[in-house]
Amino acid sequence: MKKSYLESVFFISLIFIFFLIYQNYKQPSARFQYEQFLVHEYEHIPQLSEEALDELPKPTRPDLAAIQNYFMTLDPKVKRVPSERLQVAFNETKSINKQKNSNTFAADIIWEEVPSNMAGRTRAFMIDPLDNSGNKAWAGSVTGGLWVNTDFKNNESPWMPVEGFWSNLVVSCIVSDPIDPNTFYVGTGEAQTAFTIYRESSGVGAGIWKTNNGGVNWELLLSTENFKYITDIRIRTEDGLSVIYACITSGVYKGLNHESMPTDGLYRSVDNGTNWEQVLPDIIGSDKPYTPADIEIGADGRIFIGSMRNIEDHGGATILFSDAGTIGSWTIIDDYVSIIENSTSEYNIPGRVILACAPSNPDIIYALIDVAWINQENGFKHSEGKYILKSTNKGQAWSAVNIPNEGSYYWASIGWHALAAAVDPNDENTVFVGGLDTYKSTNGGNSWRKVSDWTGMYYGVTDRYVHADIHKILFLNNSSNEMVITTDGGVFYTSSATQVQPAFEQKNNNYNSLQFYSCAMDPRAGTNIFIGGLQDNGTVRYAGSPISFNSRIDGGDGAYCFIDQNEPNILISSIYYNRYFFFSSDNFKFNTQAATYYQTGTFINPADYDDRLNTLYANATTFLNANKNKLLKVSGIPFTPQESLIQITSDVNVPFSHIAVSPHSPDNTSTLFAGTQSGRLFKVENAQNIPSTTEIGSTDFPTANISCVAVGASEDTLLVTFSNYGVSSVWQTFNGGQNWENIENNLPDMPIRWALYHPHNSNKAFLATEVGVWATEELKLENPTWIPLSNGLANVRVDMLQLRESDQTILAATHGRGLAYTQIPREESDDNNDPEKAFKAFPNPANNYVTISYDNTDAKKLQLIIYDPAGRMVFSEEKFNVKGLYLKSIDLTTFPIGIYIVNLIIDDHLISKKIIHQ
Repeated sequence: MKKSYLESVFFISLIFIFFLIYQNYKQPSARFQYEQFLVHEYEHIPQLSEEALDELPKPTRPDLAAIQNYFMTLDPKVKRVPSERLQVAFNETKSINKQKNSNTFAADIIWEEVPSNMAGRTRAFMIDPLDNSGNKAWAGSVTGGLWVNTDFKNNESPWMPVEGFWSNLVVSCIVSDPIDPNTFYVGTGEAQTAFTIYRESSGVGAGIWKTNNGGVNWELLLSTENFKYITDIRIRTEDGLSVIYACITSGVYKGLNHESMPTDGLYRSVDNGTNWEQVLPDIIGSDKPYTPADIEIGADGRIFIGSMRNIEDHGGATILFSDAGTIGSWTIIDDYVSIIENSTSEYNIPGRVILACAPSNPDIIYALIDVAWINQENGFKHSEGKYILKSTNKGQAWSAVNIPNEGSYYWASIGWHALAAAVDPNDENTVFVGGLDTYKSTNGGNSWRKVSDWTGMYYGVTDRYVHADIHKILFLNNSSNEMVITTDGGVFYTSSATQVQPAFEQKNNNYNSLQFYSCAMDPRAGTNIFIGGLQDNGTVRYAGSPISFNSRIDGGDGAYCFIDQNEPNILISSIYYNRYFFFSSDNFKFNTQAATYYQTGTFINPADYDDRLNTLYANATTFLNANKNKLLKVSGIPFTPQESLIQITSDVNVPFSHIAVSPHSPDNTSTLFAGTQSGRLFKVENAQNIPSTTEIGSTDFPTANISCVAVGASEDTLLVTFSNYGVSSVWQTFNGGQNWENIENNLPDMPIRWALYHPHNSNKAFLATEVGVWATEELKLENPTWIPLSNGLANVRVDMLQLRESDQTILAATHGRGLAYTQIPREESDDNNDPEKAFKAFPNPANNYVTISYDNTDAKKLQLIIYDPAGRMVFSEEKFNVKGLYLKSIDLTTFPIGIYIVNLIIDDHLISKKIIHQ
């Protein structure tokens, strides 16, 4: 009996164990489930053929860049981007900065901005009312904050950033108080690109900022902190009081409905922003007020509102007006709502309305209406500026006038993003409208002439050039001639607006609001030659002169880029979907080899370059899983590029999110580290031939996007970062991936986009984050403390960091404040205590030059001697009383190919190295 009972217990236990194993096997892993979620989401991405992309009016896609950023940053648990946590991250950064010890290494790191005369997207502009000359101006960048210029018409006068440490740098509008010109209000949040989940590229706002002393000091109006997006602000004098009207909207941003509280609407304040009242009526048939896209005040004080769709797609294409500006005083004009909805064309969704009042005649108002259609394949909304309306009786009745039709492309093809209008202050029949370019009518809209051309600079027609995507058109100082246009490329000005063909000038001196995705550095010490890939401004090359349109080496949306670290005359740039340009320069005259590997990779596609083998490796897997588990390999760069796809694994269902070439790769081979969008990490050896792949990530890694793999002094030391909210974002191993430690510790919950190890101290590292650059000098501790490196760098998103080891320079690619660089102070390190390790020769093998460095020198006499393969001395240098870093770059172009002996004599101590000149 006893035996039978024990056998039964054993049998039942065995069945239970098998059941658990089966259930565990049957249940998909969290990582697999997350991959399936991503795959499902990718199906909604607009898919364009190569031919369709080539036919775009301009080769930029802010919507697709935003899609990718959405997947990189969403919280995997809640399946949205909790951007409200960014405000918490700003506050934590501010608190840590206050507590920062001035004796830490961070105090010695000071960032210097790379000067630029190019700019990023600008929606806000205002002439300073305190400046009688009319030359002092304020401009607002949607990712770079507020800027001021004391004489913006003067090309030598620079724009200066006003404040880099606001909790929100997404500036949308600015206005001054007509009674008290010392008081300004700045609205935040970019509703124009936040309405639809995949059409955003800046961010949610944080209310309205106010100054009472002409812009010297600013404070956030606490009464507005729940205003998510401010599309416009106007101030009207009523009975001797300055009454503020603020257009407040909600928006779908990165997967979350950001609803302004208590509702959308037009908010009115009679007490300088202390209290607010929503005054617009409800949308007909709804219990929610209209969502305002634009507010204009007519010549006689009548207030006009142009609406936009709310987050439920209601209330677009409507014009409202009121003389009192109070509840119950509004007239609703929605004639075109039914016209649009009953259209027989696919364009049947009423969109946003932009208005322009004639200052010289209160009867005349113009309205631009954007209309959308739904792509049935993916549910995506496309829209265009379909109507231009005109009223000749103060808004009571409206009729359509003609729309511009000059040129080879539609005048306002992305009206959800770029749409603007203005009327000549002295002529009611002269009106300018903008979409992709700017158009002028002198007969009240009966006919139009194209007066700006975003392609002008390509063809040498510089006085017609205005950057694409028009956001604001303003006449200045009641002049018919002076006009400003703000665009995705900053500020443009003309003093000849009355001419048949106005002449435009860029006014972007030091308006360094560029949005970089990537960067690269010339390897030679002290040679500040940088390149970087930009949103909507291509890839630019900086070589000492401020970045300008002429700095561009390609156009479109600039993606990953590289400077060969052995042959710095070789440059690589790219735009979307693995479209590469390979450059070789001779005295800065570039020869270009273009190569397109379309249908591979993602939009801003991760890649890395093996300088030794002149071979590029890039993710090849598309959002729809074409080329699954494959990388693109391009060898023979720059003159004879040859591509192939290499399979590196078999069971990943999403694209690779990061590729890193190991600096410790064996001779004539490439070792890679490849991370995925779901948090898997692979080491790929012999990638140039027959790849051998090992998964080295941890099961403890979050199911999230691997944004960077930094390699330390050996392949055993790795730092891995993740760019999603809500995850442990920094992990480290000291044994090649056998064990991993989470070292995030005190970092705020924010995206981490890149990582670097200190070149001479394995205890220090640097991170590119959503809130500037952070660093630690405690990597060997269980819980290292991270601190922001904010001296000279704003609280701005940083996408990439690059290191030049020859002089320990770090370059940062910010997404809103251009490029910035700093030199890491020299210090004692493990290498410096060993003379053999302190003596370096790089690159090695070398092609055109070699740099010799010796750190921590304190020598009465230093000799550098180089011998050729025959033992002949081919170079020598002697220095006395040398302290600190000794650095010497030697041109090898006149030396025969072969093996050379480098002798460094420090006083009486000889150190030798071999270098290969190939």
